[in-house]
Amino acid sequence: ARCEPTEVSVMPRAPPAPKRQATLHDMGKVVSSRAFSYYNVSSEDVDRYKATLEDADTTKEEFMTALRHLSSMLMTRDLLTSSMIGKVVSRLRRKHPDEEVRKLAGSMVDKWKLEVIRQVDVDRRVERRSRGDVRTFIEAGRGGSGYRR
Repeated sequence: ARCEPTEVSVMPRAPPAPKRQATLHDMGKVVSSRAFSYYNVSSEDVDRYKATLEDADTTKEEFMTALRHLSSMLMTRDLLTSSMIGKVVSRLRRKHPDEEVRKLAGSMVDKWKLEVIRQVDVDRRVERRSRGDVRTFIEAGRGGSGYRR
């Protein structure tokens, strides 16, 4: 009995998918410092989650994951205006069919509004101090020569 070689057909492989660098949020069992990710927010991260929220084929779980990641980030006024993520989340707050997504989006909009108000207040205080606003010193009793009549 002699074994004859048989022809083996080789199926062409699909081209490899483009690679992108994984983030700590993508990894399941990685523990990261909340403070680190909270303060180090890049516009690329926000744009990636924004694309997920704008995609019509996004599932509820993907919506919730993207919203949770966005809510764990410190959004500055500049980042909110440049990325326009606030408009996307606000639209979800009003129009998404799932109540849980609407609630989370609504709480995020409220949180971001408070954060921006706090940032504006801090910026105003810093600006007053850097100008050396004379009224601030007079009202505090520290203006003039120190002699009171």
